[in-house]
Amino acid sequence: MKSYSPQRVWDLPVRLFHWALVILVTLLWISGEFGGLDIALPVPEALFGRTSLYLTNMDIHALLGQAVLVLALFRILWGFWGSTTARFSSFLRGAPRIKAEVCELAKGRVPETRGHNPVGALMVVALLALLLAQGLTGLFSADDFFFEGPLVHLVSSSTSAALSERHEQFFSLLQVLILIHIAAVLYYLCRGRNLIGAMITGKKHGSLLGEEGEPLVFASWWRGVISFAVAAVAIYFLVNL
Repeated sequence: MKSYSPQRVWDLPVRLFHWALVILVTLLWISGEFGGLDIALPVPEALFGRTSLYLTNMDIHALLGQAVLVLALFRILWGFWGSTTARFSSFLRGAPRIKAEVCELAKGRVPETRGHNPVGALMVVALLALLLAQGLTGLFSADDFFFEGPLVHLVSSSTSAALSERHEQFFSLLQVLILIHIAAVLYYLCRGRNLIGAMITGKKHGSLLGEEGEPLVFASWWRGVISFAVAAVAIYFLVNL
């Protein structure tokens, strides 16, 4: 049997995005469901007129949500001009490919692909859409006592209340998708495909089903930095409308 050496498939920006998102969403869940993340940060007295800056749990929750919006927007930008496996054009497929993939998975087969498979591509799009929807509704959300999102002043109280409810509903749906994603990763692991390891090292083992003749192109690091900077500036201006 022919053996195949590990091949680089995921670039550093995609891997950093993935694990940063895992951390941020976990912290959002903790701060949203349990609270207790209040912190006091030491700051230069000459700049702030005080020696510490107190952030409530909801302050931190809001900042985490804005950070997720930056990451989601970055990933969308990277999906157009990032490395080959990061581009939407490389993994978004039509209904026939998706149907064929589902049939293969139902039979216990896990076809090897360099990047996202057709079903995984749907999960990527769904997660990005939900992250954007949940983050954007959070900007308009408010509770009755302690917290108002940065864009609450742009909408009526009834609209803010409706968006606050959607914000909670979107997160519940996001949790369902995350559980499905984890289950799929574990299923692949049981079938000999270590997706977790690949997202850590950036490399995959396998024949890659004939795709090995098509060279992968990896975007330069500065393009990733610029993409992240554009996303961060865009979200900064959005939350300060």
